[in-house]
Amino acid sequence: MTSDEKNAPTSCFEEIFNSKAIAVIGSSNNPNRLGFKIVKNLLDQQKEVYPINPNINQVLNQKTYPSVKDVPNSISLAVIILSPKYILNAIRDCGIKGIKYVIIIAEGFREIGPEGARLQDTLKNLLNEYKIRALGPNTIGVHDTLTPISISFLDVRDLKQGNISISSQTGLLAGALLKYMNLTKNIGVNRVIDLGNMIDLNHTDVLEFLMDDQKTEVIAMHIEGISNGQKFSQVLKRATSKKPVIVLKGGAMPETRRVVESHTGSLVGDDKVFDGILKKAGAIRVKDFEEFVDVMKGFSYMEVPKGNKIAVITGSGGAAVITIDSLLRLGLGLAGFSNHTLEALREYIPEQGKILNPVDIWPAGVQYGLETIYSRVISILSDDPDVDAIIVLLFIIKDFKYESTSIIKAAQNCSKPIFFAIQGHAVNKLRDEFEINGLPTYVYGGTIAKVLNYMFKYKITCG
Repeated sequence: MTSDEKNAPTSCFEEIFNSKAIAVIGSSNNPNRLGFKIVKNLLDQQKEVYPINPNINQVLNQKTYPSVKDVPNSISLAVIILSPKYILNAIRDCGIKGIKYVIIIAEGFREIGPEGARLQDTLKNLLNEYKIRALGPNTIGVHDTLTPISISFLDVRDLKQGNISISSQTGLLAGALLKYMNLTKNIGVNRVIDLGNMIDLNHTDVLEFLMDDQKTEVIAMHIEGISNGQKFSQVLKRATSKKPVIVLKGGAMPETRRVVESHTGSLVGDDKVFDGILKKAGAIRVKDFEEFVDVMKGFSYMEVPKGNKIAVITGSGGAAVITIDSLLRLGLGLAGFSNHTLEALREYIPEQGKILNPVDIWPAGVQYGLETIYSRVISILSDDPDVDAIIVLLFIIKDFKYESTSIIKAAQNCSKPIFFAIQGHAVNKLRDEFEINGLPTYVYGGTIAKVLNYMFKYKITCG
């Protein structure tokens, strides 16, 4: 390590995720209260926890202190679960104690109107006075599946580990939607940060942290507003040069700006200006939560295609036509096959008129077995230098059952990004089999076309 690396400033988020001693201000011995759940989660993770509440003696057999000032040991992070009227005194106590980082769970600030805004401004001034860095308020906290640590009232120990890190301004994404993505869509995550009202730590801080985080390969951000557009733009450009950044922006329509302001108190700003910032930096802007999840999945599972020439393998001509319509409508192209590829395909598909892109394997599949034909065609197209990516339209029906083992093996050995659209009977089991083995699945080929379009645009812009 060089001297410059030793002296490099440590990210605030790095400090928060690696907190050794954590005070929970507003602890409770009522299992239904957030102050109990957070203490329990931290103890279950074998963290050093100091419950703070002047009105009780113990929480889960842990001594409770009236104030952080009464804790005999040093504390690196405080999690605050108090109603707004008690927040200022708690921050003063943290400042006196020398605590440098706080996570403020409580709601009731800028998002409720002028009175809450005034309180948030006072809170911000107090944080600055004591040089305390803060996450929130109105946040559910942070998660790290790899360490693991969850500084939150949510139990996320069942989350799958992965290469995506997510920041959001909504607890839905950092909580319920996260579990949906993780447990039903097989999308593994690394770090998760709920910024809440962003009284201090914000989207720019997240980018500065995640773009250099070696365990994060894809950054996904839900944004309602940004405070310093120029700095955000500069950092975003640096981040996209290192890894893809996927952005879902709330408050894009004039009618929804009022809703955003009542949610986190964020200043939405002009959407066209924001869109220009993203495009200039090479970030990927998606339209809704569905696209957000689909595009995250694509980047997480597969490398970015080197070009826009796509091969389609199908057992249904109609489904292939719809998929190709989507590809061409988005400006992607169909791969032409080399003579070597055509000769290899003719061994299995002797009808020359059938050897086109898409490759319709149905007649040959009936003759030789669907598993054999799918896997063999994948292997052949993998070797074609004119193919940049492959879409496989898989159909599983009761009358034509087949094992997936050799298809999965061929896809794992494929040198091109490969995506599967799976339809038919009992598809969930088949999708799980593919995704456990590192192969992304979707319902429709058109969805894959959209994902490939985003990936190719990123390739063009950020290389």
